[in-house]
Amino acid sequence: MNDGPARKADAGQPGDAARPAREPTLERIVEQYKVLVETSAAFAASAALDETLQLITRLVAQRLDVAWCDLYDYDPETDEFVVTASFQLPGLQADTTSWIGTRYDAENWPELRDCVAERRPAILYRDDPDLPAEQAALMDEWGELSNISVPLVYNDELTGLIAIGESRAQRRWTEDDVRVVQAIADQAGIAIANARAYARLAEQAITDELTGLSNYRHFMEHLRREVARARRYGQDLSVLVIDLDGFDLFIQSFGRERGDAALVEVADILREVTRGQVDVVARYAGDQFLVILPQTRAHDPAPPTASMVAERVREAIAAHRFKSVGEDRDIAMSASVGVAGVGLGGYSAEELLRCADKAAYLAKRGGKDRVVVFGA
Repeated sequence: MNDGPARKADAGQPGDAARPAREPTLERIVEQYKVLVETSAAFAASAALDETLQLITRLVAQRLDVAWCDLYDYDPETDEFVVTASFQLPGLQADTTSWIGTRYDAENWPELRDCVAERRPAILYRDDPDLPAEQAALMDEWGELSNISVPLVYNDELTGLIAIGESRAQRRWTEDDVRVVQAIADQAGIAIANARAYARLAEQAITDELTGLSNYRHFMEHLRREVARARRYGQDLSVLVIDLDGFDLFIQSFGRERGDAALVEVADILREVTRGQVDVVARYAGDQFLVILPQTRAHDPAPPTASMVAERVREAIAAHRFKSVGEDRDIAMSASVGVAGVGLGGYSAEELLRCADKAAYLAKRGGKDRVVVFGA
């Protein structure tokens, strides 16, 4: 693992600048070509971003026979390197899983920063007599003997940094090694860019563009799975339909831009009062929101119940103040909330949603700013 600045050096042993470059043998060229073909095919076959990142580090370490391979993002806003993936050959002692997400100040890694800024490889040897003491100490800490870092670039846009290294024996990086690593880095840059684009498209397919909540399609797919699970295992399941009161008047008074901002704030409120890793919150249409509450009964004297969650939603929205004009937060808004549960509101996703929507309608007809449980 490279935990410090990489030092630029000539390919080969320090002090060998005058030595002629070795002519690659036909066998070596064929082997390099096989590595490039294999890694290119593997990168092209992977679509998920996390899977692609881990695949890159594993293949590079195994095919180039190096002790480890790390991938970094570079964040220009904070001037930091962020570890996104790491792989080491079996038998090494370091726990690479703890490094994922770690951020390093680029100011402490001047050669890596230059590697990124100048789009060039950076090479480091532990036995380099000019190696700074701080870098030598870091290499000793991780048991590193040599490493090389190469920027990942796609369409002239920096997508990250790839670093490989050796801790089993001193390895001199030849010009052939640098060319192969650079070629793999070029492939990896394309694979990462494609995976990120795929991830964005996949996220857009299930996400409401304005609020960032799930969209209706994703909500219904999830609800059908939850209904099937609840019926199979005899579990509770409830749905909320949240309908903002007087939102059309709010739009007429303050405009669509303020209305959109209010919907974003309502979405944030729903995230806060629901279970982030359990419940599913979605925007239905206009000013309607939906919530799936797994393993939660619709209505019962003993908590927790969906009706209690619905009350928390209603109270939180009523207590919030929205902007009218300028920066003034002087507008109160309320919500009518309908609740339906498996059995009490039907036995299919469509029946549950339909019954919760009816309950929300009854709440609005009954005076607004209230919760109604279907069938209770």
